[in-house]
Amino acid sequence: MKNADKVISINEGLRECTIQMGKRGRKKRVTRADVELESFNPADRDAIRRKHGINEEDAVLFFMGWLYSFSGLKEVAMELAGASEKHRSIKLLTLGKGDPWDTLQDIKRESGLDSRIITVGWQPYKEMPKYIVASDISLLPAYKNEVMKNIVPIKMYEYMAAGKPVIATSLPGIMKEFGNDNRVIYVDRPEDVVKKAVELVESGSIEEEGRKAGKFVEKYSWDNITDEFEGILEEVV
Repeated sequence: MKNADKVISINEGLRECTIQMGKRGRKKRVTRADVELESFNPADRDAIRRKHGINEEDAVLFFMGWLYSFSGLKEVAMELAGASEKHRSIKLLTLGKGDPWDTLQDIKRESGLDSRIITVGWQPYKEMPKYIVASDISLLPAYKNEVMKNIVPIKMYEYMAAGKPVIATSLPGIMKEFGNDNRVIYVDRPEDVVKKAVELVESGSIEEEGRKAGKFVEKYSWDNITDEFEGILEEVV
């Protein structure tokens, strides 16, 4: 790496790793994940919600991807099961499978929450934007462990591109990437997600927070990132 003409990182956390490994100065660049902004069509919202029995007045918390034991989804589901009766309009929708899948089914069955904890399983990639659009608040409630502490999943950009506020645990990599100016709404633990979601619902601020997220990610369109990468290649040549 020390002899490379350019070192390209895909987020701020990895950029700091390259500095620690001895690569400093102008040879170090960050090129972030790109998003196909046109993939997110608000017209897809109603069809997905009807398919899964979601009413217009419901507030849907959404997670997509592999369900790891440290993803925090079991904790979110348990908090939802214990939420006040007046918050019955808050629902959890997950897309994907993994370790806590059976546990989520148990929580649904034991709490009688089949209509409020909706576990879909894997879907074709082309369906992902439709599900994001159909949701109201997106989630990254993972625990702060060695696996998660410095990563920035591309789904963060996809959530924001759809104009959805994101509630995430305060993972170091996420905080370095998105900062503290409400582009992402941070909580300390997965158990705090439902409480924060209730605050957003009751304050009527979901749409405003979603607009902030969408504005931030506009500059990371496929065309913009491609142009940036071509510029880096020209610098090397």
